[in-house]
Amino acid sequence: MLTNFARDILRAAGLPERAAGVTAESLVDADRHGVASHGLIRLPIYVERLQRGMVDPNAVPTVLTDGARAQVDGHNAMGAFVASTAVDAACSLAEDYGIGSSTARHSNHCGTMGYYARRAAQRGNFVIAVSNAPVTMAYYGGRTPAVGTNPLAIAVPRPEGPPVVLDIASSAVARGKIIVAHSQGEAIPLGWALDSRGHPTTVAAEALKGTMLPFGGPKGSGVALMIDLLCGVLSGGPSGPGIGNMYEDWDRPQDLGHTFLVSRVDEALTRYGDELEEFLTWVRSLPPAEGCDAVLLPGDIEQAAAETSDRQGVPLAETTWTALNTLAESLDAEAIPNSPPPIQ
Repeated sequence: MLTNFARDILRAAGLPERAAGVTAESLVDADRHGVASHGLIRLPIYVERLQRGMVDPNAVPTVLTDGARAQVDGHNAMGAFVASTAVDAACSLAEDYGIGSSTARHSNHCGTMGYYARRAAQRGNFVIAVSNAPVTMAYYGGRTPAVGTNPLAIAVPRPEGPPVVLDIASSAVARGKIIVAHSQGEAIPLGWALDSRGHPTTVAAEALKGTMLPFGGPKGSGVALMIDLLCGVLSGGPSGPGIGNMYEDWDRPQDLGHTFLVSRVDEALTRYGDELEEFLTWVRSLPPAEGCDAVLLPGDIEQAAAETSDRQGVPLAETTWTALNTLAESLDAEAIPNSPPPIQ
């Protein structure tokens, strides 16, 4: 229901069926996995950028291949359309060569990288998925925005059950979580961001005017830089300040880049699947530290949220739900009168 609702809003905003479908699916997938910061809360800004000509609704990504490598030009299409085209191209190359890579340029915000990592893993692939992002984070040792909170996702398939998925931002926390905190009038923890004067802050509004901080100091900073090199200048696109901000820049497209590295491991799963499951079971059985209920694998929290969503419905904040119905009405799209389960 939610995916169709989001797709209908995007169609009413002028997006063709194929692009609207994958964009809606990626947004709802984030909410389903408990990642509200990258879910339907982003739909209004997607629509606004479409309406103001910052995204080309009719653009179709093109793919050029050279051996096991693919170069995707998004032509300023919706980010989810570009990224899904790129990851599918890498998967197809992996089927032919055992490994495949794709780099996309001239793209836009594409949601969580975990969505694309799971998409590849469900086809029996190990995958690394990365994207650059607009400048909102300081490099370690700096106090002004200089790099994006560039995300990294790694997925490993399993013989049965959902893949193991690591999906992280290179910042201490995804900027979308600060956006959510601001929309709900909540404070943020120290260590997430600096205000516009370079001082630590717990006020979400001040953090959005200031700069994010990298995770692990120089570690997160270094990861962000390497991703920006791979997805930006080495893909023929911009890095750093050359990337447009989705919320602030209204005179240029975002011009984002994404990269996917895929390796077929279906044969390895057939041969070593039992050992893989034994190892994962062993990790989960380790004695938890004080204050922790259990030792978790990457993606366990998101998978538990997805299973709960499948049983009880995808939860949305009331503010998000109200904004979506208002948006639907403004576009003459059909609104849904009954809201989904509230966020607990």
